Amino acid sequence: MSQYRIPFNKPYLVGTELDYIAQAVKSGHISGDGTFTQKCHSYFEATLDVPKVLLTTSCTHALEMAALILDIQPGDEIIVPSFTFVSTINAFVLCGAQPVFIDVRPDTLNLDETLLEHAITPRTRAIVPVHYAGVGCAMDTIMRIANDHGVPVVEDNAHGLFGCYRGRNLGTFGLMATQSFHETKNFTCGEGGALVLNDESLIERAEIIREKGTNRSRFFR
Repeated sequence: MSQYRIPFNKPYLVGTELDYIAQAVKSGHISGDGTFTQKCHSYFEATLDVPKVLLTTSCTHALEMAALILDIQPGDEIIVPSFTFVSTINAFVLCGAQPVFIDVRPDTLNLDETLLEHAITPRTRAIVPVHYAGVGCAMDTIMRIANDHGVPVVEDNAHGLFGCYRGRNLGTFGLMATQSFHETKNFTCGEGGALVLNDESLIERAEIIREKGTNRSRFFR
């Protein structure tokens, strides 16, 4: 057997990480919405031009928050691609939803938008496209169909931070989007994720869910 091993991935680091960790420790605030968390929120909101971004412990956590924000109930259906990570589905199944799988396109491995409309039923409560490997789904078609049927879209953008579809940032098309900062992703902090809110009316509910059912965020505005 060869002594050489090809690593699954190599996390990209810029060299200032230890300094920033030391600054956080020195500040005495190493959990919750400390200085660096607030900087990240502001940076992503400005760069993506969205109303609100909330850092989370993982992309899975962000997806679970999205399911709670949408008040997904047992028997509701969510449309998802047949090729994705388990968290895309589990976040909604935990609320009792039934996943409806759509095959993916062979050229992008993304949800096949030509099959979407036929999968929508009166019980469809969300469409969850995944921008696999940072390649954008056909969001113009997906959003048109979703809007025609009044179904919210949650973009699983774990792979696609700062990727674009026709000049527009991935994660800014749907009602919400989720990001991942896992070791295997484009930008990493070891673990972590984010929930992108593209509708201001969802911000307070999202903050309450993130703060374990409390209105703690109000006191830090």
